[in-house]
Amino acid sequence: MLELCLVEYQMLNYRPSHLAAAAVYTAQCAINRCQQWTKVCESHSRYTGDQLLECSRMMVDFHQKAGTGKLTGVHRKYSTYKFGCAAKILPAQFMLELGGTAPPPSGAI
Repeated sequence: MLELCLVEYQMLNYRPSHLAAAAVYTAQCAINRCQQWTKVCESHSRYTGDQLLECSRMMVDFHQKAGTGKLTGVHRKYSTYKFGCAAKILPAQFMLELGGTAPPPSGAI
């Protein structure tokens, strides 16, 4: 997720710690197919799900477009077995369709 952000100018608005936390959140959403940001994640990152949502949605958008366009190197790289074919994981498109709602509280510790 982070490598997709390296070439996106608008991502300069975020601190590196915010980008790292949003990348973990976005990856969890893509893998688990649901929004999940536990209290443990929150305490380790010091970011709430609400604080990560906007940045995470941008990452989902980059993830959707990664295989097309002019800059496909990251997608090709992570489509290989060496990197576990991570690029083949479907984007968490449902996050783009939420329309500004915050992730539901998970309550998990």
